[in-house]
Amino acid sequence: MQKSRIKRALALVALLLAAACAGEVEGSDSIGVARQSVTQAGAGGETAEELGHYSNSRAMKHVRALARRIGPRVRAKPAEWKASKYVRQKFESYGYETKVQKFSVDGGTSRNVVAWWPEAKKYGLVVGGHMDSVRRSPGANDNASGVAVVLEMARISADREPARLVRFVAFGAEEYGTNGQHHNGSQVYVNRLGRDGRKRLAGMVSIDMIGQGRPLLAATTGMAPEVVARTVHNKMRDKVAMSYLITCDCSDNGPFERAGIPAVFLWSGSEPNHHEPTDTVANLNPKHVKRTGLGFRYFLKQVDLDMIRRFRRAR
Repeated sequence: MQKSRIKRALALVALLLAAACAGEVEGSDSIGVARQSVTQAGAGGETAEELGHYSNSRAMKHVRALARRIGPRVRAKPAEWKASKYVRQKFESYGYETKVQKFSVDGGTSRNVVAWWPEAKKYGLVVGGHMDSVRRSPGANDNASGVAVVLEMARISADREPARLVRFVAFGAEEYGTNGQHHNGSQVYVNRLGRDGRKRLAGMVSIDMIGQGRPLLAATTGMAPEVVARTVHNKMRDKVAMSYLITCDCSDNGPFERAGIPAVFLWSGSEPNHHEPTDTVANLNPKHVKRTGLGFRYFLKQVDLDMIRRFRRAR
């Protein structure tokens, strides 16, 4: 058995044991799926086709960890580093390989946390959300909610087909800082792809501020082909209420679109607690977080190599 397969099997056994100890109703179905996946990985290294079950209780635990336990996560400050450490540990506990992209901003150091499944394709689809918040804001909706969904998508994709085609990223320094710039982390990611990587990357999804508002929006700046935004919108609306919107350069999809990479911004719209001290867990709507998780899972399970190739051809 290859070393990477042993690593995957051990990681999934750990997940299975954790779910059994927790005794969660939402996690009970995923135990059976995980057992099947562990057996397949051990027998022949094949991946299960069906995704695991989305757990909103797990997603909300991530929201509470980021927004309540860590609190305001100003870019290049210690709390943002704590958030990056938390996210990296979660990715690795699911069996992913990770790397941290460090970069200088506002006189300090911020980070992107990048996670990929062993042997995954390098230039498939990026799915990400930003970890930082503005000063004095716990950032429950903006954007612990998005990071929570990204982590849960990584968990349910582990050792399954979509994990071969997706890279999960938690971006640092999305909010404006003292340098007058925003989306610094995602811009660093795009820059470090290099010219060839920017040509080959199929697309990007930014999950940002999705826990308060209806309907869920699939938004794009319109600076790049709309194939990813249209596809995500059309797939997800079969599961949840969706609207399509051409909007500002106001999330981490922006640097990707400016580089010609098709991207989409999943967003629940403006709300009164945005960038305020009142952006707390108590003011978040768990049903809206769940709506996004279930809808994006429905899209993610349809991601295959043909879709990735279609995204590339549209550029």
